[in-house]
Amino acid sequence: MAIASAVGPRRPNRKSDVTTVQQLLNRSGSGAALKVDGLFGPRTAAAITNYQSKVLRFSRPDGVVDPGGPTLTRLSRQHNGNTTPSRPIPRRAPAAPTRAAPPTTANTPATGAGTSPVRTGGAMGPGGLSEETYVDMAARLGCEVAAIKAVVECEVAIRGPFDAQGRPTILFERHKFHHHTNGRYDRSHPDISNPNWGGYGKFSEQYPKLERAMALNHAAGLKSCSWGAFQILGENHVQAGHATVDSFVAAMRRGILPQAEAFVAFVLADSRLRSALRQRNWATFARIYNGPGYKKNDYDGKMRANYQKHAK
Repeated sequence: MAIASAVGPRRPNRKSDVTTVQQLLNRSGSGAALKVDGLFGPRTAAAITNYQSKVLRFSRPDGVVDPGGPTLTRLSRQHNGNTTPSRPIPRRAPAAPTRAAPPTTANTPATGAGTSPVRTGGAMGPGGLSEETYVDMAARLGCEVAAIKAVVECEVAIRGPFDAQGRPTILFERHKFHHHTNGRYDRSHPDISNPNWGGYGKFSEQYPKLERAMALNHAAGLKSCSWGAFQILGENHVQAGHATVDSFVAAMRRGILPQAEAFVAFVLADSRLRSALRQRNWATFARIYNGPGYKKNDYDGKMRANYQKHAK
C-alpha cells in the first residue's frame, strides 16, 4: 500500500494517507486498535512512534511515515503477508536537495494547473480546487470549508494561482530580499532590495525581478517571493513542509494540489493561525498570515466578506 505524502507531526497528513497508515498499523497488531477516520491525532502519532520503537527498533523514533520510507515499507510488507523477522530497517540517507530550475527561464506549465486536482467532473471552488479537496483540507485543519475558501479567494482574487505561462503567481517582496541579504544590494539594486515594503510594480514585473534577485543570491530570491494560490512566502518553506526553498518552489510549480498541501502544513505548524482560522478571527489570521500591514489592504475585511458569501 502506498501514500502520496508524509504522515506525522507537521506533515501534510492527507486524509487518504492517514487512513492508509491507520489501517496498516491496525493490521500490524503492534498496539491498541486505532479508529480509522483519516485524522492525524495524538493516538495515531503515538501508534507510529510505538511501531518504530518496538518493531523497527529505531533508537530515535520520529513518528513520521514517509512515502517509500522504512516505516511504510515494513508496514506494507506485513500487510502483504511477509512477516519473516528481519533486522531493523535502516533509515534512508536523506537525498541531496535538488535545485529547482529558475522559474523565469523554465517555462514548462505547472503540472495540474487549470485541472481538477482530485477528480475530474467535481464542482470547483476558488483557486481551481475541487470541493472534495476543500472538504479534506477542512477536516484536517478542523475548520469550516468556507473559512479556507475565504482565504484562497482573498489571495487569488486579482491574479489567480497561475500566470498565462502556467507558472505559479508570485509577488516579489523587496524588503524580504533586503532582509535575506543583509541589505547588501540596497544601493546597487534599490528596486529589488529595500528595507521598506512596497514598490511591487506591475504583475508583469514580478518574474523579471525574481530573475535579477536570483542572479545575485539564488536562495534569497526564492525566499523573497510569495507563491501560488495561497501566496506563502518562500522563506516559510520549512513551516510549509519543505526542507529547502528549492523543494518548496518545485512543489509550487507542480500544481494547485501541492500548493494546498503546503497551506495545510503551514497552518498546522502555527497554533495561532490554526485557532484563528477555526474561530474565524480574521484580524488575527490576517495579521499573522499577511503581516502587520494587513489593515492597509483590508485583508481581514475581505476574508470576512468572502466567508459570509461562502458560508451561505
